[in-house]
Amino acid sequence: MQLDRFLQDMANTFLGGGNREQDEEERYRNARPASEDPYGDPADSGEFGNLRPASEDPYGDPADSGEYANARPASEDPYGDPADREYS
Repeated sequence: MQLDRFLQDMANTFLGGGNREQDEEERYRNARPASEDPYGDPADSGEFGNLRPASEDPYGDPADSGEYANARPASEDPYGDPADREYS
């Protein structure tokens, strides 16, 4: 089968011809979905394969500590929303 394909490619190269769209379809006809990859998902391996979501951080949310840990939301501004003020 591969020899036939090779000979067909050579003929198309030297004689011109062949349908590029058909060649592309034939190339991917036997493609398997990534879920069937025998080596598994590449994202599950390597340097970052054992990452945990930020919601499971044992030290908590970094925004809850530090310089701005006691910042209040804008909705609690004692002066109100600056966008609601009228300037003359």
